[in-house]
Amino acid sequence: MKYFLIQEDKRITRRPYLINVYEKMDVRDVCEENAYKLPHRELIFVKGGTIFTDIISDPFLLVSEKIKKVIIMYEPRTPMKELILLDRERAAAETYYLPIFQEVDCLGKRTEYNQACTVLKKIVLRHDKVRNMSIFRIAGTTGHHIIGNLDIVESILKRGCLGINLTEVEIVD
Repeated sequence: MKYFLIQEDKRITRRPYLINVYEKMDVRDVCEENAYKLPHRELIFVKGGTIFTDIISDPFLLVSEKIKKVIIMYEPRTPMKELILLDRERAAAETYYLPIFQEVDCLGKRTEYNQACTVLKKIVLRHDKVRNMSIFRIAGTTGHHIIGNLDIVESILKRGCLGINLTEVEIVD
């Protein structure tokens, strides 16, 4: 089975920029053990965006209704927090969802980091740790590295979602 790192497409420069997210939420709580601390629904102001893409990955992964439905098809017990993104300048709003994925300690020995060991340069997954998982978060890393298998990625792409960047990752036995 093939696996992919799921991120937003940074080539889209007119995507929304979240303004007050750090005032409303602690990014460290976006994990299984602390998800209860996050509000069920929150209003976040945005600026600069003229295109509401189907995925936003900074400071954590936010997905549109289309992608949320796909995630629930494959991982029905994934907790979701609702965020309303409001662009006051354009009088536009969109609903996004913050999925709280299972965290998996799955990095292989050939994973490459930058010199400070803070950024993943090359992701190598251990097959024995990710077998039968459709979407998950890599545990023990700085940032939110969301990995999806080929089935869920194809399902997302079939829905014509906008603003997604996929990078295939290596799998070792």
